[in-house]
Amino acid sequence: MTATEFQTTAQVCKVDARLGLVFGYAVVCKQNGTDYYDLQDEHVPEDVMLEAATDFMRNSRMADEMHDFAPQGEVVFAFPMTTDVAKALGIEARQTGLLIGMRPSPEVLRKFEDGTYTGFSIGGRASYAEEVA
Repeated sequence: MTATEFQTTAQVCKVDARLGLVFGYAVVCKQNGTDYYDLQDEHVPEDVMLEAATDFMRNSRMADEMHDFAPQGEVVFAFPMTTDVAKALGIEARQTGLLIGMRPSPEVLRKFEDGTYTGFSIGGRASYAEEVA
């Protein structure tokens, strides 16, 4: 996976309907200290997530609906919770990755509120490379 393109779905942690925001992990890198693999058996290393998230926040920030790449809002907050960042801040994190606050369109927000959507879809694409040991 290159550092500038990724697509992922991760669990939503909180919906704030008053502010129109949805919070959670857009990318999960590790759980309980071990590499996290999603349903497609794909893993995003923390360094790749950090570089890709930097590019995403500088150049896109697009929220979409079910990976259709049609803008449905934007990511307004992002925080890279890596092992090193958590340690430096004195945080014990069972999960690392990219935490976001998304402001979706009103139609998509309603789907988060009613439980139709439990994960994020952000505007990015993945490309893959062989892992070098």
